[in-house]
Amino acid sequence: MKQVIIILIILIIIFGGAMYVQNFLNDTSDMLVSKLENLKTNLEVGDVNQNKLQEETDQIYLEWQDINERWSVIVLHDEIDLIETSLIRMKSKIETKNLDESMEDIDTSIFLLKHIKEKEKTSLKNIF
Repeated sequence: MKQVIIILIILIIIFGGAMYVQNFLNDTSDMLVSKLENLKTNLEVGDVNQNKLQEETDQIYLEWQDINERWSVIVLHDEIDLIETSLIRMKSKIETKNLDESMEDIDTSIFLLKHIKEKEKTSLKNIF
């Protein structure tokens, strides 16, 4: 009986941890996607101040750096590197006023963030 209780406690810890990690990934990825989509909308409008765009981009990148530190324990580094590269390209293109080209990097970043969210989701598809 003692062994069964220990096994149940271990399973609860494993599933609880998995749920916590999944919620964390969902929340942080949704937050970044929302900010990137807002930036994309501002770029599409076209009459937004360049300084405001750079401030938004810098803020997104700072938040990404904070999230990146915590994601690096959970997510494959190759995928984190792809997001990092895309965000850096987006940031530099906005700084150099290549706004049309920055849209591609924003879309890439959004796709990668959504992809990680789906890839790390606990489901039978991802387990087997």
